[in-house]
Amino acid sequence: ATAALTGWPLHRAEAALERLQDARLLEPGPGRYRFHDLVGLYARERAHQDLPEEERTTAVRRALHHYLTTLWLASPMLGRDALPRCPVELPGTSFEDSAEAERWIQSERDNLLAAAQQALSGPDPATAVGLVIGLHWPFCYQGWHTQLAEVYAHAIEVADRIAAWEDKAQLRSFLGWVYRDQGRHDIAIAHLKTALTDWDRAGLPRRKAGALNNLGVIHTLMGRLDDAHAYLESAFQLIDEAERPVGSVVVRNNRVHVYYRQGRFDEAIAEARRLVELWPKVGPRSDVGTPHGSLGDAYRHAGRLTEAVDSYTTAVRLLHESGYRLKEAISRWWLGTTLHDLGRHGEARKQWEGSISLLRDAHLLTPQEATEILARPVPETPQLIRNML
Repeated sequence: ATAALTGWPLHRAEAALERLQDARLLEPGPGRYRFHDLVGLYARERAHQDLPEEERTTAVRRALHHYLTTLWLASPMLGRDALPRCPVELPGTSFEDSAEAERWIQSERDNLLAAAQQALSGPDPATAVGLVIGLHWPFCYQGWHTQLAEVYAHAIEVADRIAAWEDKAQLRSFLGWVYRDQGRHDIAIAHLKTALTDWDRAGLPRRKAGALNNLGVIHTLMGRLDDAHAYLESAFQLIDEAERPVGSVVVRNNRVHVYYRQGRFDEAIAEARRLVELWPKVGPRSDVGTPHGSLGDAYRHAGRLTEAVDSYTTAVRLLHESGYRLKEAISRWWLGTTLHDLGRHGEARKQWEGSISLLRDAHLLTPQEATEILARPVPETPQLIRNML
C-alpha cells in the first residue's frame, strides 16, 4: 500500500519505512507499520503544504487502485460462485491460498472500509463501486457483511449517478442480503424485489437468481414455506448449471431447509446427502462444510440426534479448516444444542462457548453481550444465528 501511495518501487518504499521506524516515527506491527495520530496529522498538513493537489489526488488514486486490485484477487479465493464483472485487469495472484487471502482481509478490514468510504466521496466513482462490490464475499466469510448496509446504500447512489446499471443491481441484491441477515425481513424483501427490476434494466435477467434465492431464504425464515419454495424454484430455473454449478447447489441446499420445515424429513435428508457428495466437486474448499451443516439440521429436526451430531461435527471441522468463521459459529451452536438434547451437557457447553467466541472475535457480539449469553445454564440462541439458515 505504501509503494502504491508513493508510486515508488517496493524496495524503496520498504527502505523509507525502515528509516521512519529507526526515527521512532513508526511502530512495527504484524505485517504492517503503525504511527501515532499526531504523526498522521503532521504528515497530512505537510502533504497539503508541500504537494500540489494534482499530485495528492494521483497518490490517493494509486492507493485506492491497490486496494481494489488486491481485494479482487482475494475475492475469488473466498467466494463460492462466479464473481460479478471484475472492474480491473488483474495481475497474477498475489496469494498462495485462501488462508493467506483471509489473513490479508482480516488485517486490512478497517483500511478497506475506510478506502471504500473515501472512494465513494471521491472523483473516481467506478473505482469506488468496484471496491464496495469486492467487499461482499470476503466480508461474508467473517460475518462482517451485516455492517455494510450504509456503504451499500451510498454505493447504489453512486452507481445510479454514473448509469452503472449492472453494478447497481448487484449492490441492491447485496443490500437486501445484508438486511436479510440483520433480520429486517420487510425492508430486505423490498430491496430484493427492486433488485429484480434493476437486473431487468441492466439487461441481465438471468442474474436475478441471487435475489430470488435470498427471497427464498427470507420466506423460509418467516415460515412462508410455499412462497419460499416458489422463489427457490424460480432461482434454480435461471441458473445454468454448466456455467454456475455452485449457484445451483446453493439453491438446492437452501431448499433442504424448506423440506424439513414442511415435515418432509426423508426428502430433506436425501437431498442434503446428495449435496454432501456433490459440493466438493463444484464449490471452493471454503464452503465445503455447508451441506454437512444442512444435513445436521435435517437430522436434528427429524429427531435423529446422534446422526445430527456426526454431521455437525464434520461441518465444524471443515468450516474451521477453510476459515468460514460465520458458518462455523452457526454449526457449533446447533451442535451444542443437539448435544444438550442428548444429555451431553459438558460437550454442549464447549460448543456454545466456541460459537460465541467466534462471534465476539468477529465483532458481531460485544464482550458484554457474549458474557450475558453464556451466563445462562442453557443460553438463548443469539439473534444473529436465528437470522440465518
